[in-house]
Amino acid sequence: MIQQHGGNISHLENILDFSANINPLGIPESVKRAVEASVSEMDKYPDPYCSALRERLAAYEGIPADNIVCGNGADDLIFRIVHAFRPARAIVTAPSFSEYSRALAETGCITTEHILSAESGFELTEGILSQLTPDIDICFICSPNNPTGRTAAPDVLEKIAGKCLENNIILVCDECFLGFVQNGESLSLMRALNENCVILKAFTKLFAVPGIRLGYVVCGSISAAGRIRKSGQFWGVSSLAQTAGIAALGEKDYLSRTVKYVAKERERLTAEMRSMGIRVFESSANFLLFRSCSDLGERLLDEGILIRDCRNFAGLSQGYYRIAVRTHEENTVFLNALRRCLNG
Repeated sequence: MIQQHGGNISHLENILDFSANINPLGIPESVKRAVEASVSEMDKYPDPYCSALRERLAAYEGIPADNIVCGNGADDLIFRIVHAFRPARAIVTAPSFSEYSRALAETGCITTEHILSAESGFELTEGILSQLTPDIDICFICSPNNPTGRTAAPDVLEKIAGKCLENNIILVCDECFLGFVQNGESLSLMRALNENCVILKAFTKLFAVPGIRLGYVVCGSISAAGRIRKSGQFWGVSSLAQTAGIAALGEKDYLSRTVKYVAKERERLTAEMRSMGIRVFESSANFLLFRSCSDLGERLLDEGILIRDCRNFAGLSQGYYRIAVRTHEENTVFLNALRRCLNG
């Protein structure tokens, strides 16, 4: 089953969903309690500037609140960024999250793909630098990349950021899955942040709250943040989402437990799938890209398991799939079903 995005299971019954990359530990209890307590405030308009949330994010990220913009999930912010800057020419990596290209196409931007090869494990290298020429207005990269799970090396990020600044290119780095990565802070573009950088982050996957849309961007300049803030709707973030975000930022143990749990289960899934003869690509995130038989998605769906068919990602073809790292028990169910599918 080919879907534009993972997690589209409303039309399916009794399905174990491996297509959406949500934190397997579930919603933190503190976030649940905070949202429940804020329900009585739903008769009031939300703060359009997300003032309290941005102040907490400022302390969390170590950057002024004026450099931060909150939005209705990362997807909302991607479109707001594009509409704010109205680029004429763009560079995106492929394969990667399709919403970058979709947002760019909406404004008539001419987009060129920088192809990441399977032979190199879909690693983003310095090869992209030659495409960051003065006629380019914006560049989208993703680390860890979706659907590959590969992170960009810090020195590569630094060189990309430097080249973009030199040629006045807006660099958007999507770090929505970096919270799942061991030592993720050391791999962030924050270490090379300059005035042309925009870092995209989200609460959706990391805190298991896709139903409450909440994302934010950290901008290297106040002027860039201002342009993004003025783009899009005025009340872009609900009061429930703002409350959830503030509560989530107080979760420290939850995040460390998440990183350890995901790493252990990802390594287990990788090892067992490779023992079945499947090509599994290296990943640092809470999902795995792999290649197998062309009808594996349909076979697993018959087993009650939905995985992400990746053939509609630019740069990928039939036989590429992505699975989320779920709980130990759910991963066991998946592995057993996978063996049955492959062994007939």
